Amino acid sequence: MIYFFCFLLLFIFSLAERVRRKGAGKRELPAEPRPSPLSEALGELLAVAGGIYLALLMAVSFLGLEIPARIRLGSLLLEPLAALSVLLALLQPWLARLWFRCW
Repeated sequence: MIYFFCFLLLFIFSLAERVRRKGAGKRELPAEPRPSPLSEALGELLAVAGGIYLALLMAVSFLGLEIPARIRLGSLLLEPLAALSVLLALLQPWLARLWFRCW
């Protein structure tokens, strides 16, 4: 149960950071309907997680690694590559901020 709440908090904070980054320069009223910053951030999160998942899947396949089909995280059963890709996608806004600060 604690893993679910940690994931939920990380999910909310990650979306908030993505919305903050997207909306930093947009303060005018749109002339035509646009997607909300939240829907854009959620779409970006899923796109990043999907890209990471495909890259991890190709690396595991290429290297011939044996990974378990499911892992147990508290009461949840998750696919390891999918869980890792979602976790990395959730951390990506802060990792990108650190990367640009350091370079």
